[in-house]
Parts: sequence; C-alpha cells; structure tokens
Amino acid sequence: MGVQRVPRQSESRGRLSLRPDGTGIEKPSWLRRIGWLLLLWVAGVATVGIVAIVIRVFMTAAGLKT
Repeated sequence: MGVQRVPRQSESRGRLSLRPDGTGIEKPSWLRRIGWLLLLWVAGVATVGIVAIVIRVFMTAAGLKT
C-alpha cells in the first residue's frame, strides 16, 4: 500500500476565498478586541477562584482547618 502523491495546493499557492464576495475578513475594532481580552481575563480569574474555593471546601471536609 503506497501513499498517493497528490499536491494539497496548486503550484501558484493561491488561496481560495470562502466568502461569496471574495473580500477578506475585516479587522475588528480595538474596542472589541479589548473587550474580548477583558472578558477572557475575568473568566480566567473567576475559574481560578472557583477552583480555589472547591479545594478549600475539600480540605476543610478532610479536617485540614487552620
């Protein structure tokens, strides 16, 4: 059994646009990018906080109170 030698792209290395009008994706505004950054940061901090609370509950239940 052999591997077929079929090129993935043409020799011109041209890209095929998946948008019907052929335009590129426009860049989101800086305000939207900062908003996403803040949202992801808050979600990460909240996740770490929840994990810390769960660990503290398990440690307290095991008798490891300070």
